[in-house]
Amino acid sequence: MSMKTEEVLRSVLSDLAAAVPDGTATSYRKEQARWRRREYRRRCVVAVLVLLIVAVVCAIGLMTLSDASPDTHVIFNNQGGQVAPRAGP
Repeated sequence: MSMKTEEVLRSVLSDLAAAVPDGTATSYRKEQARWRRREYRRRCVVAVLVLLIVAVVCAIGLMTLSDASPDTHVIFNNQGGQVAPRAGP
């Protein structure tokens, strides 16, 4: 690289550096605040979606249980006719 090329390159880069605004500290704070808002919004959306899914599943379960016949016992099916004796006095 010749001396003339180095001088031209140095002057061009110094002019370019002078054209950059000197607000790097405020720019970083602005970007950090923008990122925090985005992260907060994303977490709120996820929380709302989880609550919505839980509510829908609970509603489906309640509708299923309310449509069941009270005479049909799926869990406690005592067709043997005998009840086991209770332990204790």
